[in-house]
Amino acid sequence: MSLWAFRFILWYLCILLVQPQNRFFFLHPLHIADIAVMGGVGLHVLSAMQDGRPLIRFGPATITALLLMFFSFISLYAGAMQTSSYWNANIDLIFKNALVLIMIEAMATTVERVWAVQATMLFATLWWVKGGLRIAAAGSTYAGDRIHGPAVSLIENPNGFAYLMTVMIPLYLYFYQKSPYKYVRWAFLGLAVASVYIVLQTGSRTGLIALILVGAFLLPKYGAQYKKAILIGGVAIFILSSSIGSMNMERYRTIWTSIQGFLATDYEDKDPSQMDQDEQSAWERKMKNLHTWRLIKEYPVFGVGLQPNDSLVMEKYYYASGQVHNEILYAGKQMGFIGMGLYLSFVLGTFIRGWVIQRRARYTWPALADMGWTFKMQAMVIMIGGFFSPIPWNPITLTLAGSVSALILNLREHEGL
Repeated sequence: MSLWAFRFILWYLCILLVQPQNRFFFLHPLHIADIAVMGGVGLHVLSAMQDGRPLIRFGPATITALLLMFFSFISLYAGAMQTSSYWNANIDLIFKNALVLIMIEAMATTVERVWAVQATMLFATLWWVKGGLRIAAAGSTYAGDRIHGPAVSLIENPNGFAYLMTVMIPLYLYFYQKSPYKYVRWAFLGLAVASVYIVLQTGSRTGLIALILVGAFLLPKYGAQYKKAILIGGVAIFILSSSIGSMNMERYRTIWTSIQGFLATDYEDKDPSQMDQDEQSAWERKMKNLHTWRLIKEYPVFGVGLQPNDSLVMEKYYYASGQVHNEILYAGKQMGFIGMGLYLSFVLGTFIRGWVIQRRARYTWPALADMGWTFKMQAMVIMIGGFFSPIPWNPITLTLAGSVSALILNLREHEGL
């Protein structure tokens, strides 16, 4: 029964990442995602009662998730600008994703089950790769030369597509290393190369910076061991990059200029009507960040609410209304410094635990050490991509946090034997 409970949670992850109901509309009224979650939780409760096991494992990620659920509920009522305490999309997202994290940490009691969570995400995101390649081949773009991505709710724009696609690249490379079959290994390498190509086709400067970061850590670690693969992959990326649209290449050339402008102190004095589209976008992001930070400092305890009244927000800080394209600031807007601390606990916790696993298993369990490195790299991408993303409680972020937390508990148990 425990195995079936775990399978239901894995099916939920597949539904979450593939979103089949957006392609096959007859699935909408069936609530397949809700059924998967409820089935997983129900079977897990029965299994725990049958075996006399605790319902949850109080690992670090689970404790943080429980705190997130508690403080988000408090913020729904105590938020300074929360005029409606009705259940809304934001708290629904938090509770569902936190529950999945708790279930993953409770059920992933072996290294193999943690591996299964990562494998599920890998195979589910094949839909993303397929969607990105098809859209690029068809020339269907979001704006200019920028491709959008598959029709899934996690991907709202080219930046979101590049962000989440880059999170998956270390995972593809991990499976490339560990597969015992030659042709399967090359298929996983092909996935990584295709993902790099897709990220470049999005025209996302955030995605490009994240790619450079992944490459900077990848080459020193695997350069000597996988020279042939790196050479072939590099040549393939170079050839594919020749098809990147000129407008995307122009965006990439403005990265340094955008960084300088973003860090400028005279932003509020500039006239957005005199800017081009990219400059105006950067200006609006800067203003949103500035106004949101001021709002957080004014309401530091519970923020202004999970879904505050925008008219009240705009009365004080106009650009802090709506979504904030910065995950830690968005968390702070919703729940003040408490929310920012919880967000950092998930992201930094994933990085630190991945690093600890890599260090402790380096000589005794190399495959586990490589899995720790994968979590560490994924956390680093989230740190960068999250700076420009409006989804602080991203289900992928929380799933990774729950998985690596379960993995380090399993490692401690293994070392204790």
